[in-house]
Amino acid sequence: MQIYQLPLGALQTNCYIIPGEGGRAVVIDPASVTEVEMFLNTHGLSIGTIVITHGHYDHFAGAAELRRKSGAKIFASAPDEQMYSNAAKSWADFMPVEFSPIKPDKLFSDGEEFTAEGLKFRVMAAPGHTAGSCLLFLENEGEQAIFCGDVVFCMGVGRTDGFSGSTRDMLDSLEKIAKLPRDYKIYPGHGSTTTLDYERENNPYIARYR
Repeated sequence: MQIYQLPLGALQTNCYIIPGEGGRAVVIDPASVTEVEMFLNTHGLSIGTIVITHGHYDHFAGAAELRRKSGAKIFASAPDEQMYSNAAKSWADFMPVEFSPIKPDKLFSDGEEFTAEGLKFRVMAAPGHTAGSCLLFLENEGEQAIFCGDVVFCMGVGRTDGFSGSTRDMLDSLEKIAKLPRDYKIYPGHGSTTTLDYERENNPYIARYR
């Protein structure tokens, strides 16, 4: 399974592109349009599904335009639904681009499984950064991956002072993550990839729950 990472936009948000069936890709958290289109064209891919990990605008700033131009479906976290159409709640002011709201085609929730372009995802709620923050588990050809938005970073965690953020919820989510039964490769919303085992040993926000 090939997973491509593109840091995009003013906040260098990680967009992940995963080729799926029939040359169609799953695009996770597109912060812009041009770079995504250029990458897809270079690699002979088209967009099949756009997946949004949570309701902050740096994670979906390119989604509306990409859907308009490609016809791709948008899947997004259900508890953050009101943020996708609200500039203030989604922190759009942090992005030097016009706000383009989205209306997801599918809203997913805790415990749900969904398939996009032949790739099977499982959702685990991890509120705290936002109410709808979550982990998206993807297993393909033996690789175990987690796309976690802004829940966990390499040696850090997401802030909790925005709309629907909660420090208490974040602590509960981090404890739940720390106690997952195996290792995973972690693909965060910002910064470098990491692994759960590394974060359990070295990330002070997670190691406390070992």
